[in-house]
Amino acid sequence: MGVAKYLVRKGIEAFITIFIGLTVAFFLFRLLPGDPTAVYLDIRLTPEAKKELMKTFGLDKPLYEQYIIFLINFLHGNLGLSFVYHGTPVSQVIFGPRLFNTIILMGSSMFIAAIIATFMGLIAGWKRGSIFDRISITLSYMGASAPVFWVGLLILLFLGSYYGLIPISGTISTEVIHASLPVRIANYLWHMIGPLLTLIIYFIPTYMLYVRNDVVSLLGEDFITTLIAKGLSEKLIVFKHLMRYVLITVVTLLAVQSPLLVTGAILTETVFGWNGIGLLLYNSVLSSDYPVVQGIFIITIIVVVLANLLADVVYAILDPRVKLR
Repeated sequence: MGVAKYLVRKGIEAFITIFIGLTVAFFLFRLLPGDPTAVYLDIRLTPEAKKELMKTFGLDKPLYEQYIIFLINFLHGNLGLSFVYHGTPVSQVIFGPRLFNTIILMGSSMFIAAIIATFMGLIAGWKRGSIFDRISITLSYMGASAPVFWVGLLILLFLGSYYGLIPISGTISTEVIHASLPVRIANYLWHMIGPLLTLIIYFIPTYMLYVRNDVVSLLGEDFITTLIAKGLSEKLIVFKHLMRYVLITVVTLLAVQSPLLVTGAILTETVFGWNGIGLLLYNSVLSSDYPVVQGIFIITIIVVVLANLLADVVYAILDPRVKLR
């Protein structure tokens, strides 16, 4: 199958998946318990005022009518109005600094962790049974078993409280909000050190163990024996030939974890007070701001579908055995 036909077919599958996800999102958040307007209302308001507010948000209409309106609004880029942010469009609440902060934090941590873990996994797998291999596996299991919020709190305790190397909370210091752009960028990166280290420690074990196991499984293959017989150096075999195979695993893991690019690491953003989508999602769930939670859910679905579509294409580029079909 040609690339064009393959992309068209995958595009149709992606459209169907997104439609199903939208339907699930609509009905799921309307089945949740509690009154979503409770946090928006003054307890002194009359029932008539509450009904008027329900009408404003379109919650007085039949469910099927709400669903049709929901789909039409989605096609126009309208994700509804926030209950908590006083009727602010959900798109304005989500798209902006919060989404930017989460994408920068999560994208950077996943990318850095993938690079470090790939090289560690390649070396550990090639030298299986060595001291480096045993230490790497031990540290990976320790890192994978440590709760992410606990790691974050330890980093805050030592780097933030004891030594004052990183800020305790926030995304940028208030005193530099009106400073020059280089100063704001430097301050922003300074605030990002804590959550970035936490997430790198969180991601590395998974990537490293998968890559290491891939390399070990490939060592008995005929092409490895042939490359060794030809007299190729270990460095060339590991970082050219084996890397091409393990990158497929890395791409798969990145695609699987693509939802984090939107939702962020909720616990990490909460611990460090990072003004991202993860913290927004946490606060929205606590305040029953269903339109915002639903909007984040929908955007996450779209990101996952597109990430997996991109991963399928990358597979075919990295591995000639994978055919577009």
